[in-house]
Amino acid sequence: MNEDITTTFREAKKLIERSEKILLICHRRPDGDTLGANIAIHLMLQEMGKQTTLACIDEPSERYDFLPDIQRFVHEFTFTDYDLLIVSDAGAHYMTQYHTIYPDIFSGKVPVLNIDHHASNDNFGTLNMVDPIAPSTTVLLYRWFAFLRANITPAIATALLTGIYNDTGSLMHSNTTPEVYAISADLVAKGAKVNSISRYMFRSNPLSTLKLWGRVLENMKVTDDGVCMSVLTMKDFEESGAHPDESGGVIDLLNAVPDTKFSVLLAEDGKGNIKGSFRTRRDDIDLSALAANFNGGGHKKAAGFSIPGTIQKEIMWKIISDKPLPDGMQNPIHGLEISRPL
Repeated sequence: MNEDITTTFREAKKLIERSEKILLICHRRPDGDTLGANIAIHLMLQEMGKQTTLACIDEPSERYDFLPDIQRFVHEFTFTDYDLLIVSDAGAHYMTQYHTIYPDIFSGKVPVLNIDHHASNDNFGTLNMVDPIAPSTTVLLYRWFAFLRANITPAIATALLTGIYNDTGSLMHSNTTPEVYAISADLVAKGAKVNSISRYMFRSNPLSTLKLWGRVLENMKVTDDGVCMSVLTMKDFEESGAHPDESGGVIDLLNAVPDTKFSVLLAEDGKGNIKGSFRTRRDDIDLSALAANFNGGGHKKAAGFSIPGTIQKEIMWKIISDKPLPDGMQNPIHGLEISRPL
């Protein structure tokens, strides 16, 4: 094991040992990795007799209802009531969105343990347990738990495997390393409910989600540059009867189109923002660098961003005339192109 990460593991243990009340924070629009990581830590800390609170600014999706204690998440808190804050799977401090409510939450008033695997992480913690090579935050946690010789119960195993399944696309993405298979096998042996994880996360979708995915496919196109892209407006969500959270995972449908460089999904979130998601199967493209142009981040093959704005559809009509046209008819209307014969 790398000496630097071993030192970080030891320091994280010390932070835990001298804390009694601990707040566990997810990133906004929580996915399986941030939820699984925080719940796994919560369960481990409770085994140690610590008082814990789970927090997320957004409500977890119903697809994660199988996770233990998922109903215990709160949206508001007084962070100074706690001895330690643990933030898991947030690629930067602003990914929690709590800095907008509590501007000094990461000022150092309360120690922060930042646990993450995103290359874009801005190391906002008092202690930063960050490994951008780790396939998921829960893989990093599994290593830490092994270092601590922690007892991985069936509930903890389920939470950890949920994060792995989320960030490896159910063990199908290129980040599914031999270590991931070995860890997953061990978690299943320890009682992880793999059938529930697979069914709820990848084999169960309400009608509204399927209708929404249909809109994504209907709006899809491949650009001349080989980029597969689609959009979702609030009208798409409303007519599908879907919530913006139901767009999660649909980017993988776009990424399945062969002979494309990468895929892009732009979706309105109903709060005046546009969420952008990038995916690629290629090794020569760095999507985290692309997302950084929009103040986003992520990984080389999976990244995203969020910016204020709305999506508008612009249609360009073109008239091909077989006769010469008056000079004034070159481009009389915005959005209308008129071509003269050669």
